[in-house]
Amino acid sequence: MSFLKDIRMWAYHRSLKQQLRGRREPNGRNEINLSNAKTIGILFDATELDARDVILEYADALRKKNKRVKLLGYFDNPTDSENYPFDYYNRKQVDWAFRPKGEQVTSFLKQGLDLLMNINSKSLIHTEYIAALSNAKLRVGPCTEHTYCYDLMIELSSHSGLRQFIEQAEALLGKTNIQHEAAPV
Repeated sequence: MSFLKDIRMWAYHRSLKQQLRGRREPNGRNEINLSNAKTIGILFDATELDARDVILEYADALRKKNKRVKLLGYFDNPTDSENYPFDYYNRKQVDWAFRPKGEQVTSFLKQGLDLLMNINSKSLIHTEYIAALSNAKLRVGPCTEHTYCYDLMIELSSHSGLRQFIEQAEALLGKTNIQHEAAPV
């Protein structure tokens, strides 16, 4: 790692630590799973058209289950188009310390979410920043060494796609925080 990147990462971690210090944890963190989540936020890399299609299809499936879905996509190229059916930010809105900025990001962070899903095959430093500062009761994302970002991490092989990530996330979330009845004696 270069000296400049070390400085950038130091500024990133310092800023994140300051932001997390003043934040309260949302109530009801231990009670959320996929079936009882009413509001779901989805972070995703929107650079590739195929990935956008998979995410939009999944968001529609969640809406059919009466879930409110808020999407925030990231474009690696500096696009300024407003023809997307989701909020987004791009590389121009990520500052030198890898912190995402902008109205869309601020709005997403203010959302009171039951569940946040970072649907990516690998975690990006700026999506980790958003996940860590999110107001979500349960945060799910790809496996990373930064454990402060997610409550549940999913690790898949490097050639697995977004559909496999979604299937794995749904399977795990379907088994968490389930209320079981007492067994008859």
